[in-house]
Amino acid sequence: MPEVKLPETAITFDSVLYVIALAVAISGVLVALVKGWEAYKKISVRDRVTKLEGRMEKVEARLKLGDQRFDLQNDDMGHMLNTQQALLLHFISGNDHDRLRTQLTELGNYMAERATKVQRYAEEQNEIISGGNG
Repeated sequence: MPEVKLPETAITFDSVLYVIALAVAISGVLVALVKGWEAYKKISVRDRVTKLEGRMEKVEARLKLGDQRFDLQNDDMGHMLNTQQALLLHFISGNDHDRLRTQLTELGNYMAERATKVQRYAEEQNEIISGGNG
């Protein structure tokens, strides 16, 4: 049978340096990929947090607006009931024209103040709806 000879392999200093250089290059690429992925994830999370904060601000603004609407309605009801009670007392007690004028003046002042509040409320609502760009 013929004899098969394997080539002699000699480990030289150059071949060791080549293997080390190759390992360092591959590990450098892997480290760069891992760090890039981490940075991408951080940016992605930051964007999501920013979007959520924006949504939360809009919800809080709408809740505040709803509270203001509720307060306006309660103020209206309370003031109207007080005015109605005063007018009924006027009619029951007699013809006290000064008291009637006072109540009508207060009612007129209140309605003017109410119109201002309603205008302010409508402006805030339009600003919220337009996203704060109005």
